[in-house]
Amino acid sequence: MTPLLDILEPLAASLPTETLTDRYRGVMLGLAVGNLLGIPVEGHSRSLVQRQFPDGVREIAAEESRMPWDDDLAQAVIVAESILEHDRMHHDDLARRFQGWRRENGRGIGHLTRRVLETMDRGTPVEDAARLVWEDAGRNAAGNGAVMRCAPIALRWRRTPVHLVNQTQWNALVTHHDPRCGWSAVAVNMSIAASLGGRQVDRRFLGDLADAMDEAAAPPAVSAAIRAARGAALHDLALDHDNTMGYTLKAMQATLWALQQPGDFESTLLEVVNAGGDTDTNGAVAGAALGARHGAATIPARWLGAVRDAAMLRALADKLLERAER
Repeated sequence: MTPLLDILEPLAASLPTETLTDRYRGVMLGLAVGNLLGIPVEGHSRSLVQRQFPDGVREIAAEESRMPWDDDLAQAVIVAESILEHDRMHHDDLARRFQGWRRENGRGIGHLTRRVLETMDRGTPVEDAARLVWEDAGRNAAGNGAVMRCAPIALRWRRTPVHLVNQTQWNALVTHHDPRCGWSAVAVNMSIAASLGGRQVDRRFLGDLADAMDEAAAPPAVSAAIRAARGAALHDLALDHDNTMGYTLKAMQATLWALQQPGDFESTLLEVVNAGGDTDTNGAVAGAALGARHGAATIPARWLGAVRDAAMLRALADKLLERAER
């Protein structure tokens, strides 16, 4: 674990409060707009997206400002609120919150998450439910439901690398037992933390990250996917591949690709969404990371106007920053 933490230790340095505030807000708002941009073309191939939107997806549907949050944003907010209440990943609390959200809304809930929560509803303890569902699936269920909601953990623990790693893992285990899920979320949160601190997520950073994952005994598939994302063209990542479009490593790769690009927030996020696949989750995770890099001030106002309860997201980001700076 030491090499992994060595990569994270330099991330503890602070930028001016004004800059950090903008970047923290950028994470939550970037997650929201990326999620909303991807909803209309979720599950579509790149070619189908191009046929439906000849100029590409560029706008958020106006009705989204009146719709309940999709699962990517809703679960990220739940994680943020639970952190602020308990200052750690409290499994029972997260499970109760996820169950309440599923009953009251549940929009976009993933198949694996639904199965785990249903298993809990039948009386299975929280600490066992995700493992039992994973085992029932042949130990080969690695959906992106944990990586999509991990960003608030980076906001809280960017200054304490050991907590960033272990709390990210604990968050995943509530619903996603496969180790690829937890470790891909760690890779995303390390990259978000780097971006919040003003570091560039480039080929060198990703090479070091992949090597550190190997040293930490992460699943080989995780480090291989990180290496494959180094300098890759977006089409090479095949985000719209039929058999893997909801795979946790695809969402991770979309995020790592986005952070390597020289373009601005808007153009880079649109490339991710228009690549097809699990567009709402890829957009959410990439949007959070791009928000950490570029800040909320770079997110188009027309998109922010379509985000329901955007003021609440800003307030959550500010509270997480305050907690992280104590």
